[in-house]
Amino acid sequence: MNRIIIILFVNIFALLTNEAQDIKFTATAVPKVLRVGEQFQLVYEINKDVSELQIPELNDFQLLGGPSTSSSSSIQIINGKTARSSKYTYTYYLSAVKDGIYTIAPATAKIKKDTYKSNAVKIEVIKGKSSTSQTTPSTASPAAKSSSNVDTHAGEDLFIRLLVDKKNAYIGEQIIAWIKIYSKINITQIDPNFKAPEFTGFYQQPFEIPPLRALERENVNGEIYGTGILRKIVLYPQKSGEIIIQPFDIDVAYQKQVKRKSRSIFDDFFGPTVQNVPVKLKSKAVKLNIKSLPASMPSSFTGAVGNFRMSASINKTQVKTNDAVTLKVNISGKGNIKLIDEMEFEFPPALETFKPIVKTKQDNVLEGSQSFEYTIIPRYAGDFKIGPIEFTYFNPSTRSYKILKSQEFNISVAKGEEDTTTVVISGLSKEDVKLLSSDIIFIKNKPFNLTPKNKFIFGSTRFYAMYLISLMLFLLIILFRRKRIKRNANIKLVKNRRANKFARKRLKKASGFMRQNNRKTFYDEVLKAMWGYLSDKLNIPIADLSKDTSREALIRNKINDNLMNKFYDIIDSCEYARYSPGDESSEMQKLYNDAIKTIIKLQQKLR
Repeated sequence: MNRIIIILFVNIFALLTNEAQDIKFTATAVPKVLRVGEQFQLVYEINKDVSELQIPELNDFQLLGGPSTSSSSSIQIINGKTARSSKYTYTYYLSAVKDGIYTIAPATAKIKKDTYKSNAVKIEVIKGKSSTSQTTPSTASPAAKSSSNVDTHAGEDLFIRLLVDKKNAYIGEQIIAWIKIYSKINITQIDPNFKAPEFTGFYQQPFEIPPLRALERENVNGEIYGTGILRKIVLYPQKSGEIIIQPFDIDVAYQKQVKRKSRSIFDDFFGPTVQNVPVKLKSKAVKLNIKSLPASMPSSFTGAVGNFRMSASINKTQVKTNDAVTLKVNISGKGNIKLIDEMEFEFPPALETFKPIVKTKQDNVLEGSQSFEYTIIPRYAGDFKIGPIEFTYFNPSTRSYKILKSQEFNISVAKGEEDTTTVVISGLSKEDVKLLSSDIIFIKNKPFNLTPKNKFIFGSTRFYAMYLISLMLFLLIILFRRKRIKRNANIKLVKNRRANKFARKRLKKASGFMRQNNRKTFYDEVLKAMWGYLSDKLNIPIADLSKDTSREALIRNKINDNLMNKFYDIIDSCEYARYSPGDESSEMQKLYNDAIKTIIKLQQKLR
């Protein structure tokens, strides 16, 4: 009874907590770019039922209908925790009346006695004829402005551009570059493995962006294009002068209507056919002007370009001689964080220091931090000062160097017990040790063996024993090698013995593609693992291997029907899934587990 009461209390608490969740009220327009006369949807979403929804005045647009309402809710229980979510959607249908850039003010929603506001929505309406709609297998991406020229084999309806956020920069300054496709026609395929420019003269870091699945409308010189970003890279120029990023190619395919060759009156009724047309798009070269850093750089400048912060700390200020102290300097911010060199500053002569341990943490492609950990060993007693530590960086926004300084650190060192004897310190860290001041050799007080002078091992009993042992080991190695060569000469036996190993290797490779959600390659690897295992185990060449030949061989080896059927079910599932719509990751995981279990069972039967 007590357990039931506790469970009810937990569920009620979870529901009450969920009721107190933050209100999320958002507004979106689909599409955001359109022509005069085109329709669009103004969609409001909120995660709680409202008592009243008040939209702003829409004088610049014609209201065609709405609101169309819908709602959905879900409950999830994860690790005993209950999470409930709801979504209420209100959709208005509007038409653009005249060209211009408009901002639709936030809407207001009332929930009980509280009032909430949505975000504002920006709409761009342009003149001219309505554009051709497009579909593509490829992510809605932010629009970008650039004056880059383009060269395309598909005309003005399909082209690519290499865009950069700046064409004039300093050495080491961040430049964001992205490859973008523009289309007014239906794209059916984009080569995902196209070769991007070399970016010679730059240190580069790629962005991780999701696969391109849908194009977003964008106004390009008064024309509406579907656009999408294919690659995004951060560039850090490493030399000054004019740098040219060379053109690159990309293979795509688009749909084209082809008129049927008329054979009968029915052909005209069904209309033209659609065919995929491959085309190679070529970008234009992009010219950048990279400036040298100002010559009046401070002595503490180590190559940092961007906008940074610095912090410094020490783990203890009161120690004894020969105890280790760690001084940590952390640099964080936006810029070429990975290219910052080790800082150099003076320590008091009584403090022995070592090369710092450098750790880099990348928060994202544009920002991160780099820490320098210095190990310090005080050799003499006394009071010592460290710092202040200086770090200098160049800020491209202000076109000037900025010096950051830490506080001063005071260390009080007391005399240790072994101050005048051998000192044990760390080499590069606190764990590795070495001897200093080793001009005095200590008296050994433990038992040890002495050997008479001029006594040789040659001719002794130990010498002959070692000789016989070495000879026996040599003979054993020869016998083992001959046996292995003879066994490997039997190709059938070798393939049989290694079948399980190769199958597991392929399945492990498939597991990597499953984690990447690469469905087609995952199913291909599982198929190769299953058929490859049977080929090696039954000594049937892949070219001759089929369901009929393999089934006969499995029957000869007394494999039961259930196991055979399970094997062929996995084969059929892989072949079907390669060309079917996307599966959930749980289905891929189940198929992967079934494949491993089936191969293990076959391995136990096929010896």
